[in-house]
Amino acid sequence: MTTLVIWSDVWAMSGIGFGVVFVVLILLIFVMILLGKSVQKLESSGAKTKSAKPTAQPVAATSAAPAASASDADKAAIATALYLYFQNVHDEESDVITIKNNRHSAWHHELNNHFN
Repeated sequence: MTTLVIWSDVWAMSGIGFGVVFVVLILLIFVMILLGKSVQKLESSGAKTKSAKPTAQPVAATSAAPAASASDADKAAIATALYLYFQNVHDEESDVITIKNNRHSAWHHELNNHFN
């Protein structure tokens, strides 16, 4: 039995499908642009209202101790990693892969019973 393919319908449906995809993508681009502009307007209006109100309370001074101890810990971790790297301290591996083949597994036995 031969099937007739009406190529004009095939090309029309393909064109409609591609057209719909591109139209939706273009609409999404416009939505994203408008969303970005609206967020920028909201942020700029929020910044204007915040800058219009001066704060009467003094800003509390931040302590430098936590930042210094964090950077010291980072420096110690980096130094330790570099020391171990240059001392070649790592696990020794044999680079040999061992694959054990169990030809008489339970699945093999079950399949043989099922198909025989």
